[in-house]
Order: sequence, then C-alpha cells, then structure tokens
Amino acid sequence: MDGAAAVQYPTAGALVRAYSKGTATPSEVVRERLRRIDALNPGLNAFITVLSESALAAAAKADRRYREGAPASPLDGVPVAVKDIIYIQGVKCTAGSRILADNVAPYDAPVIAKLKAAGAILVGTTNLHEFAAGTTSVNPHYGAVRNPWDPGRMAGGSSGGSAAAVASGLASLALGTDTAGSVRIPAALCGVVGVKPTYGRVSRLGVIPLSTSLDTVGVLARSSHDAAAILKVISGHDAGDLTTTDAGVPDFGSGAPMASARVGVVKNRLQDSVDPSVEEDFQGFVGRLRTIGCSVEEVEVDVLPETYERWLPIRRAEATAFHLRWLQSSPELYGEDVRKLLELGKDVLAVDYVNAVNSRPSFMERFSASMKGVDALVMPCTAVPAPGLEQAEVNIRGVGYPVYSALNRLTLPFNYLGCPVISLPSGMVRGTPVGVQLIGKLFDEDTLFRIAAAYEAKYGVFPAPPPTA
Repeated sequence: MDGAAAVQYPTAGALVRAYSKGTATPSEVVRERLRRIDALNPGLNAFITVLSESALAAAAKADRRYREGAPASPLDGVPVAVKDIIYIQGVKCTAGSRILADNVAPYDAPVIAKLKAAGAILVGTTNLHEFAAGTTSVNPHYGAVRNPWDPGRMAGGSSGGSAAAVASGLASLALGTDTAGSVRIPAALCGVVGVKPTYGRVSRLGVIPLSTSLDTVGVLARSSHDAAAILKVISGHDAGDLTTTDAGVPDFGSGAPMASARVGVVKNRLQDSVDPSVEEDFQGFVGRLRTIGCSVEEVEVDVLPETYERWLPIRRAEATAFHLRWLQSSPELYGEDVRKLLELGKDVLAVDYVNAVNSRPSFMERFSASMKGVDALVMPCTAVPAPGLEQAEVNIRGVGYPVYSALNRLTLPFNYLGCPVISLPSGMVRGTPVGVQLIGKLFDEDTLFRIAAAYEAKYGVFPAPPPTA
C-alpha cells in the first residue's frame, strides 16, 4: 500500500479535533469541499445534486456550537454525502433513474433525521447504479461514476458515487445501501472503508427499496473509527421499520483495538474464480493480520456456496414486485441492464421464493456454527480489481465471467445471512485499490471495528488518491 505520493485528506475524526481546537471551522471545511466538488465532480460524476446553500447554512450553525463549546455530537460539522436513494426532505431523490427524475422527498428518512440532529452537514446526493440494481454504477441516465484512481475504470456499485466522493475528499463520510455488496464493492474498488451492518441494525424507512428482505443502509469512510462514529449515530430501533431490532446501540469501536483476535480464513473462497493478483494481495493482508498479533487459521464455511441460490429468488422477486407497475407502463424508461434483470423476477416461482425465505434461519444457524472458535472471518471483497467502464466481462484464470458476478459473488452471501461485514482497503492491483472483508457474528459490529482499528494502528489509513481533475 504505497501511498507516499497521494494527497492526504483529513478523516472525520481529525476534522472534529481541529474544530474543537479552533484550528479549523465547519464553514471553512464545507466551503473547501464545495470548491472540490465544483472542480472534480465533472470528471468523477460522483454527485447528482449538490446542496451548497443548505450545507453552508448548517455549517454556520455548527461554527456557533463549537464557539460555545457545545458540539452536538462527534459528527458535528462533518461533511456527509448521501446516496440518491435515501430521502432528504425537500431534495430530489432520483434513485439514479429517469422514472423518479422529478421525485422530491416529502420527509427525512430516519437515518437523515439522526444525522441532522448530530450536526452532520449534508453536502449532496450521490450517483449510483440505477435503482441500486447493479454493481458498476455505470448509469445510462446520469453518466458513469468514475474511479478516482483511474477515471477509465469503474467505481463499483451500486453506491459508487458515495465511495468516489469519500475517496476523493469531496465528503468525509457517506451513506450507501447494500443488497449484494453495494457498499463493500465500491469501498474496495475506491480504497475506502465500507460497512454493511447486521440486517435490522439500521432503519430502512425513507429508502427506495431494491429487495426489502436483503437491503441494508451502510456507511463509507476513510477510517474504521469514522465508520464506527457514523454507524452509531444512524443505528437503532425505528417503530416505522418493523425489521429493526430493539436492542441497544453499542458504542462501536470504543474498546481497545483487538490485535489478538482469532480470524478464520474462509477455505472455500472459490479460488478458481479469484484473480491471481487479488489472491496474492489477500494473502499479504492475512500476513499483516499475523504481524499485529492475530491468530489466523483456515475455516470451512460450507454454507456459502449454497447461499446464491437462496439469495437469487428473493432479490429478483422482491425487486420486480416493487417495480411491476413501471415495468408494465413505462419499460422504455429503464436502462437496458436493469430492465432485463427486473423482467427476470416475473419468472420466479412462489415456491422458490417461499423456500428461500423459510430456509434463511437454518442457513444463519449453520453459518453461526462455522464461526465458533473465531472472532471474525476474512476473505477478498471482489474477485477482480476495478474493470474498465465499458467492460462487460472479465477473464479470471482463463475463464470469462460477467462483471456483475465477478464483483458481487463474494459479497452477496452475507446479505442473505444478515451478518455484519466491514470492507477494508488491502492494497493496489494494477493501479487501483482492492479490499478484503472482515465478517462478524450477528450484531457484533464492534468486534470488526476493533480488529480494523488494530490493523490501522499498525498500517495506517489507506491514502486518499491524488486529484483526478
């Protein structure tokens, strides 16, 4: 991870410390971020809507709170980007589509209301794969999100704009959504931290759904400390979302870094479908885990290869059910790739959907049993580094794979299983970042943050890329 030549942008934690010391103000930082967005977004295409006026007004209020010595939270004054599929009252929420091009959010999603109450400053809504229904963020309506490390390559998806914004210093933190890896994939390809929390940890109310049984709201950040801070703010039971847990919200990452964790390397990682360079990078990361004091052993997780066949009918049927009225009335308004995927949901048999839903608890039990004796599992995040923007297929060990499956085949099992996952940058492959996944037990995000903190204490936060415009 040689980032000596890269420009370093402050983490959210560093910004808050500077605000508290009086060496920077939220208004100064927000104006600088807005200038960066103005300069870099034409090349990156990370944002759909920039909220300059409201961001500056919110920053002025944050300035006053710091002057009075009463910041609202550890996120007060921190610039945050929001995937354009989450409602911000009075702001267009397009879901990256033509169908909702003029849709204005009538209320704040609970995650947004919590961020506002915490003093976070919303700087804009980010570009994405149309309706969050893909892994590339190559959007036919709003243009492709470009990878900050190489604008000729994909940022990953579906939360590509959020990852690109954080990686490029356009925002310090971002919200995304994850149904098959849509936070973790772009986090890996853009070189930032991405967290998919346990299903039920965060409210999905006010989030345009893809697959309600699989969708999670996740976060993207420069460091695990920052990711823990924003996840704490947005987590918690919501009476409007019956899938949320009524368990309390831990103080994520507040414990000592977990340098002596027991980490299981997933044996059945389908090595034949992982690019050799990605595998080499992964083995380097595992070696670094050992150097910080982790005990590492191979673990058989036999449930993983079976999850795809259960995940698929749920994802297809639920997405098509939500979109059916538009598929029938205005199919021409969809991008071709998304329309074709949504049409497939019409062919899902009710018995296959019900069986997939009903088998979920037993799969979760089998997965939990495989984690006995370890604190977390580790495996690569994507099978390949960032593909080219026009690339439809990748070649891995002489076999061709669609880009869609090459990017999500290692991430989607954990949406079906519901467990928390953190994606950490692990290195560079052919000029762009790749990442690894640390997978935890249900509602045990804290252990993942503590392991990540121990790793970052030794090896640092992955460098932000140089300016791309």
